[in-house]
Amino acid sequence: MGYLVLFGRSTLKSNLILISILAISLFSGTPQVFSQEPLAGPFMLRDQFPIRALFLGLRPETGHLLPLKTSQWVVRFCYSNTYASTRPLGDPMVAGDYYKSAPLNEYRLFADTETLRVALDLDWRLTSMLQIGLTLPFIRHSGGFLDGFVEDFHKLFKLTNGGREETPRNNHGVFVVRNGKFWIENTKAASFNLGDIVLRIKLPLYHHKDIFNISMSGALKLPTGNIDKLTGSGGIDVQAALFASWSPYKKLAVHYNLSHSWLGNPLQTKAFPVRSILTNLIAFEYLATNRLKAQVQINSNTGPFPDSRLGPLNRTAFEVSGGTKYGFSDNMTLELAIIENLSQYQNTPDIGIHVGILWRYP
Repeated sequence: MGYLVLFGRSTLKSNLILISILAISLFSGTPQVFSQEPLAGPFMLRDQFPIRALFLGLRPETGHLLPLKTSQWVVRFCYSNTYASTRPLGDPMVAGDYYKSAPLNEYRLFADTETLRVALDLDWRLTSMLQIGLTLPFIRHSGGFLDGFVEDFHKLFKLTNGGREETPRNNHGVFVVRNGKFWIENTKAASFNLGDIVLRIKLPLYHHKDIFNISMSGALKLPTGNIDKLTGSGGIDVQAALFASWSPYKKLAVHYNLSHSWLGNPLQTKAFPVRSILTNLIAFEYLATNRLKAQVQINSNTGPFPDSRLGPLNRTAFEVSGGTKYGFSDNMTLELAIIENLSQYQNTPDIGIHVGILWRYP
């Protein structure tokens, strides 16, 4: 799937269908007599809104640490469709007055894009009190192919399209303006580019068998991405997070995550001030068979920009993800999820697809 965008939209669509067929065939196989329980924890699925994704977001985790002297390798794919604006007005991609007419100190936003984010996560449990990790993200924005599907879905359930009909389908354009000056002005889709690398540490706080566990972590985002290509903010971000997991009985687990991200100034300039992001997440996972889990999680993210009458970049966004985890072995798990927005503030993707593969060694 890492090669999807290299061969065009039709191949991307075909590969998504093939992955779904493969997943269904795997899940329908005859269960083995030995245990292949999926690895525990929330979907490793961070906020996918293109503007907030420039900054350091929460990577959901379990309250446990890895077993001692164990490493974990994760490859994550997320494909999302986003259409958001401060207010519909013709075709915002060509109407310059749409942005420059905003009052002073107010933000104006337009985002019409589809994003593929491929991330490689590496984690190592070094000692009884220390786990370290890093994330290498690769990101591509484009016009995509899902606009028609999203519009038809909204019409079927009599939901608003938020101005989608007034812009051409499968276009790409992301703009953020303040005081009549563009902070982001991106109309050209680009190939895969490296995003901002994230370094992490994780420490245990409380452990009670496999029933209740709490841990904390710190993360540092380095400005290795490029704001002109929408792969990074251009600033250094720092995050503190708390992870808790509770398993009242073997088949059910509940996870709660809380994080606070302090954001460095985009482009190292005071022209576009930002504020910290607070993220909450709750996840429920249910062990349906020895190899299959059903899972749902909800997350909220505060806006990274100061208060604005126009919104929506200052408002809290809510998303829900639902799907399954499938255990190939005691050390390898596949996770599949669909992402849907819960808030109607024009600050979340309309829909997304998440695929993750997790390995642990030994």
